[in-house]
Amino acid sequence: METKDYLYFIKLVECRSYIKTAQFFGITQPAISAMVKRLEKGIGTKLFIKRGSNSSLHITNAGKVVYRAAKELVRIETAMKVDAKRASKNQFKLAYSELAGSLLLPAIITKLNQGNLLANVETYQENSHLLEGHILEGKYDAIIFSRLTDEYIKGIKSVVLQKHEYQLIVPASSELAKKSEIDLFTIGTIPLIMRHKRFLSRTALDRIFAKINFHPQKRLIVDSIDATLELVRNNMGVAYLMNSTVKNIPGVVAVPLVPSQKQYVYQCLGIRENAIPNEFQKACLEIIQEIKS
Repeated sequence: METKDYLYFIKLVECRSYIKTAQFFGITQPAISAMVKRLEKGIGTKLFIKRGSNSSLHITNAGKVVYRAAKELVRIETAMKVDAKRASKNQFKLAYSELAGSLLLPAIITKLNQGNLLANVETYQENSHLLEGHILEGKYDAIIFSRLTDEYIKGIKSVVLQKHEYQLIVPASSELAKKSEIDLFTIGTIPLIMRHKRFLSRTALDRIFAKINFHPQKRLIVDSIDATLELVRNNMGVAYLMNSTVKNIPGVVAVPLVPSQKQYVYQCLGIRENAIPNEFQKACLEIIQEIKS
């Protein structure tokens, strides 16, 4: 089977249309039909069922197996081509999430510069949800990302560089600031400022809500950390952020939650398990791994 057949098959499964698949690749519909016949002949079973001329295309259980395997084969081949080209270059591509980058990137850049490696390093910021997929595809040599646990991620070798705690951010002038720890059930009608669901701090907070069956009486959704801190500073509510976010920030204080409500976030270095870095890339990775707190 050729790679193009797998690409055609994947698209056909996803859009369930011979015409749309052919249009996407700029080829004829008979070419897509021929691909399906080749795959079914080679595998020895039907991959699609169409009930009537106007009915939608249904994928069989065998087709689902082939679809999953085809995506993995395409991913491996794509990564192989990228790795092979990159192996001969003194180049290091590092991607990072907003949170992990704000904590670690300055130190990483400084160390790479001290090691005379910075000239051939490229950095990219991406959403945490995209980083894991892109490192597996071979788009980057390494990623710096945040996680709520230090558990194994399939296909990614990760090293924990830092561990931080999510805490309640309160006005420095408030009674809450005098506490050694806070129970969420005691904030009463004080608005709880939180980020949207796509952010890791919100995921952590939602886990606490589910665990202790807590529902804030008032909530405010704000994505900007700067705006959040300004609201807290002006006694407009309390926020749920990483404790290091407010280090040396005037007017606000980070207070730990009670033990049953604690959540930690890990800043990690990630590389593909099957990656074979060259000497330059190894040198970059070794320097980054030295930045452990």
